[in-house]
Amino acid sequence: MKNKILKSKVVIDMSVSEYDTLFKYIGKLESMLSTLHETNDLWLSDVHNLSSLKWELVEMLDAEYDSSTYRYVKRGSK
Repeated sequence: MKNKILKSKVVIDMSVSEYDTLFKYIGKLESMLSTLHETNDLWLSDVHNLSSLKWELVEMLDAEYDSSTYRYVKRGSK
């Protein structure tokens, strides 16, 4: 996955498999939310899926962790 950061837009260039992976996580999020609404419970596999989704988003957005604010920021904006 590559990012091009321009003045007025950001272009994310990803492979078909990376695109498919993001759609896989949409389905997993739907399943997790359904479980939460029905049972008010979160399974350990759901926690793993959320962690994996976070990692995919950090990679896709080319984010970096800023330890002074305890959050992810745009690369180079520290």
